[in-house]
Amino acid sequence: MTTTAPPSAPVTIRSVLLGILGIPPSVAAQNTAISPNDAIAQPDTAKVYEFTSVDYPGAAQTLVFDTDGTTTLGAFIFDPSSASSPVTAFTEAGGDYQILNVPNSTASIATGINTSGLIVGAYADVAGSAHGFATSDISTFTDVDFPGATDTQVIDVNDGGVIVGDYFDAASVEHGFVNNGGTFTAIDFPGAKNTAVGGINVNGDVVGGYTDTTGTQHGFLLSGGVFTPINFPLASSTTAWGINDNGDIAGLYTDTAGTSHGFVYADNNFSTVDVAGASATQLTRIKNSEQVTGVYIDALTAEHGLSGQ
Repeated sequence: MTTTAPPSAPVTIRSVLLGILGIPPSVAAQNTAISPNDAIAQPDTAKVYEFTSVDYPGAAQTLVFDTDGTTTLGAFIFDPSSASSPVTAFTEAGGDYQILNVPNSTASIATGINTSGLIVGAYADVAGSAHGFATSDISTFTDVDFPGATDTQVIDVNDGGVIVGDYFDAASVEHGFVNNGGTFTAIDFPGAKNTAVGGINVNGDVVGGYTDTTGTQHGFLLSGGVFTPINFPLASSTTAWGINDNGDIAGLYTDTAGTSHGFVYADNNFSTVDVAGASATQLTRIKNSEQVTGVYIDALTAEHGLSGQ
């Protein structure tokens, strides 16, 4: 399994991620207009978000993974059709964009930030292997690798510094993990073929995705040692990416027509959250303030980062 597409194929930002979390937003039908300042939430009683596009200057594609309210982070790519144009991690604060120069990386994504300013993410090395990383000052980087894994990806960090993500074993099976102060614990949804953890809150509740024996993808919540499937009603697949300290969950689902939508699960209710006019939407985080982040694809198939409140 490789971390980037071959030169002849377009590269999407999420193609640098392996496994369950590497599936990009899918588009079934194109719309003719885009209005990035609004979003539609269903049902009508759900919160309606106002979104702001976040685009790295000059980039063809941008994805926003997380924010602490001041610093926003994710990844961008200048030329998806060129093998010499890598996916690159970045931060943005007050309109100032900054590249994260992860040592020895050929591709990188910043995936999480906590209130202490600890930034985590994933990168591919020159051999094509994936590693997690952590940095507090964007100049000193520490590798985060699950012991004995062939590939590791860090996807989120909570305010206690607990890190989560996924790893691949020698048999290329994907597992989720939690890293608490250097102690790694594998996370596997019972009976699943593959599992990945996408988010963690201050209470230690984690969310993510798993693939069942039929190949269908589901979201899940692990809280108090109990696994609970997270499936958007009538969706063909669901992935949970983020969870806040109130237990609200954000992610994406794919409908029966093959289109990806963002969703929020709060107060035991699901709500679709789509950027108005977008052909696909994905949410990656929901903060305690209910701010969300993610990516949307416009009518011309361009990918834009999003931040919504």
